[in-house]
Amino acid sequence: MNPPLSPIELDGPIPTSSRKRTASAISPPLVPPSSDDTTPRILSRRCHRVNNAAASVWGPDIPVTLKPAADDFALRLPLDSAINLYAIDKEFHYLFNKYSVSILHDYARYWAPISSHVFTWILFPHLCISDPMLRPMNDRVWLARDVPSWRWVGMVLHRQTIVRGILSSLTLSGCGALPSPTESMLCKFWLLSFLQDTDIWSDADILLFHLFLVKLDMRLTHPILGNAPCGLSHLMLNQPSLTTLHDLLTGKVGDVRYPDLVPLMLRTYPMDTFDLLAFPYLDDEEITGVDEEDWNILGKEGWSEFGGAMELALDCVLNEGLRRELHAEQLLLEFVVFGHGDRLSRKWRKGAREYEGGFGRGRKNVIREVEERFGLVEKKEVKENEESGAEEMDLSM
Repeated sequence: MNPPLSPIELDGPIPTSSRKRTASAISPPLVPPSSDDTTPRILSRRCHRVNNAAASVWGPDIPVTLKPAADDFALRLPLDSAINLYAIDKEFHYLFNKYSVSILHDYARYWAPISSHVFTWILFPHLCISDPMLRPMNDRVWLARDVPSWRWVGMVLHRQTIVRGILSSLTLSGCGALPSPTESMLCKFWLLSFLQDTDIWSDADILLFHLFLVKLDMRLTHPILGNAPCGLSHLMLNQPSLTTLHDLLTGKVGDVRYPDLVPLMLRTYPMDTFDLLAFPYLDDEEITGVDEEDWNILGKEGWSEFGGAMELALDCVLNEGLRRELHAEQLLLEFVVFGHGDRLSRKWRKGAREYEGGFGRGRKNVIREVEERFGLVEKKEVKENEESGAEEMDLSM
């Protein structure tokens, strides 16, 4: 579908097709402004399908009543079917244009609740379009506002598929199950922004990333499934898209050998990190197929040849964990065995909670028994502590 024409009045008639509904007439030109006024004004506005072609049959109020039914119907359609319906059905086309923002938001939240929240359309202006109903902007009324498009929905669904494919591949390869918040953490890593904001990147997200990194190294260094060095995970996670890692884990790229990774390494790391004495062919453009302008292009601002030095994404997250003093190295053993043990039964967990008492009375009883056993307190003092603990519980209740 072609985008709407410019609101500036065009010279000559607007071309139409015999199989396509004609647009509304162009509004008459406004009174020309004075010579002293420099504020931009609309010369004319061409309404792009703002009128419903079926209103004469339905009546003027029927489209409003059909809106909830159309939403429920569109939400349950796959993306390709929803786009096809939007392209061929005039009634749905009109309803969608009238409520495009709410319908696309509901559709994205229905099919990709986490990905649509992280990859919000405000961060992707190139995936937005002008409002089909020509609703103006708040501060520039002579321009139509930007709204999300089907391209943004397609991007959100694609990234959710990639992230879930990576996590599923790690689980099925025997690395153990990962906790459910790992999906949102991996989406945040794909969109590495607001890293130092603890409301967005919490300490749990940083530790979850370390857990994911350990599981990924376990998968890539597996003697049968992987047999690759640990540096491969650092290389894959610093690529512009997680699709590269997804294709590697799912086997879409086949067997990957060292010469196949040379172009990725040259685009990711500085040339001084390589041993050119042992591998002199790395700086040969004809052999590697990478131009000198593209060396370490991913480590520069804007991925531009003339951009300044930029820290790699994986290193940013690891350094943020060091800055917060999370000490993830103390949890390496827990990261390795996580997901391999049997989950605790509900009865066992209930008994453990009753014994600990939420670190309340149960914990005090344990401490009291230890102190009594080693003779640190007398029984009379223990009894007084019990009474004071009971009074505290009554007050808290």
